[in-house]
Order: sequence, then structure tokens, then C-alpha cells
Amino acid sequence: MKFTPEITIGFWNAWWFVIAYILVNVIPIFYYPKHFAKRVFTIPKFGNRKERILSTLNFFFYFGAIGISIFLPLKLHTNWFLIGLIISIIGFILYTLSMINFATTPPDQPVTKGVYRISRNPMQVTAILIWIGVGITTASWIILLLCVLQGIFSYPSMIAQERFCIDKYGEPYLEYMKKSPGYLIFF
Repeated sequence: MKFTPEITIGFWNAWWFVIAYILVNVIPIFYYPKHFAKRVFTIPKFGNRKERILSTLNFFFYFGAIGISIFLPLKLHTNWFLIGLIISIIGFILYTLSMINFATTPPDQPVTKGVYRISRNPMQVTAILIWIGVGITTASWIILLLCVLQGIFSYPSMIAQERFCIDKYGEPYLEYMKKSPGYLIFF
């Protein structure tokens, strides 16, 4: 693994993961348009000034990892590629399931089924998992570093989202918080 990545434009770059990520985000929205519209577009601007600033930084780290991955060649025929591919596939599967769980839960109820049983923030957690896998498939410390920074800087927005859910759903959401970890299974 090199700290300074080998930047190229090529067919066997990690842009394949970017295309897959876009599809995983867009297909459920088109398949469940009314559900997403009722859930996503009713969420007001949330968080205090600090949380919004940190969320903006998180956005830059997140899209920085996505953007740089387009120009990084995959380390095909290596253990890096195989391990990273497995991690990314697991991330993609869990991310897709979390999108479906989100879309199929009525807007007047908190999302508590499926992947949301093992994480209160599965979309954020599994997105980071996907890009950690990409960082490994490209043997890029920069993508891995951006993923760590994203994980740190996404925390305030997760807290703000949970405050919003407590305000909106009340006791059912508080009960859910007691049963499900904030990140994954043991965190």
C-alpha cells in the first residue's frame, strides 16, 4: 500500500464502484418514489451550527473518497483486491437492504426493521464500509484515511438525526434506541 496513489485513467479503475454506488442509491428511489418523497422531503434542516459545519466537512471527505477512487487502478490479482471486494460487496448488500427498509417503512413510524435492527445508522455505516473496501481494492491509504475522517465527522449528523427522530417519534424511538446499537452490532 502506497501513501501517494498511482493516479491514472483506465478501464480497471475503481470507478466501477462509483457506478454501482450510484445505481444502489438511485434504483430504490425510483422503485419506491412515494415512500422516499414522504420520508426524505419531510425532514427539516436539523442540527446546530457546529453539527452543520462538521456535516459539511463529512460531505467533502465522503465525496473526496468517491472522487479520487475514479482515478485509482484496482489492484487486480492481489489479496488487496479480493479482501476489499468482499468488504465492498457486504457493504453494498447491507446498504441496499437499509435503503429498502427505509423506503418500505410508513413515514409515521421509525425505521426499526431489517438492517436497522443491527444499526440505527446503517446507511452511513455501510457506505463507509463500501468505501473502506474500495480503499483496500485500490491499496490506497488516502481513501482509507478519508473513510476514517468521514466516520469521525459523520457522528454529529447522526446525533442530530437521532434528536430529530426522538422529537418526531417519541417513546417508540427511545425504545428502539435501547435495543439497537448506534453503529453496528457491538458499537
